[in-house]
Amino acid sequence: MIHVDANFNPLTRRLDDLARNQVPFATARALTDMAQAAAVANRRALPSIFDRPTPFTRNGIAVTPARKNNLVARVFVKDRQAEYLQLQETGGTRQPERSKHGGTGKGQALIMPKAIARNAFGNIPRRGLAALQRRKDVFVGKTPSGVGGFFRRLASGALQPLALFIGQARYKPRFGFRDRAIKVARATMTPAFRQALAKALATARR
Repeated sequence: MIHVDANFNPLTRRLDDLARNQVPFATARALTDMAQAAAVANRRALPSIFDRPTPFTRNGIAVTPARKNNLVARVFVKDRQAEYLQLQETGGTRQPERSKHGGTGKGQALIMPKAIARNAFGNIPRRGLAALQRRKDVFVGKTPSGVGGFFRRLASGALQPLALFIGQARYKPRFGFRDRAIKVARATMTPAFRQALAKALATARR
């Protein structure tokens, strides 16, 4: 979880009683605006980091707003998207998913697309592998070096790898979600509070 403290006390020392009563509301609004700005910055950064990020990935960055009785706002990645974005943030090794009974199960592996057709976002279509299995010129086998996958037999007799099975995939940190969120939150902290307080006072004094 990303944690950024926002101390607005220096901005509230000379407020009158009416203004002070609006501070909790303004603080909640400012914290929420900071979190939303951090979320927007991370969504906008996605296309420069990943190849054609899907709407599902973009919509995975979310915000929980602060309330005047709970002065905490959150910007985070939803659980389902975090399953594959976590390693992009921290780096590490991805293993095949475990089966319901524990372990990875015999023959389970990650699938690396090679010459297989992909969708508009660069991913294997949902039924892409099933479609390959129905083709007469495609089979599941292994290369002479022992690498398994889907292969197409060409007219020349050569084998064209369409998708390969790999035991694990290594990732380097490249998302930068945390650092970007902190940078944006700190940069927007003071202007967000001043704007929120001004709106709160304008409403209170009508």
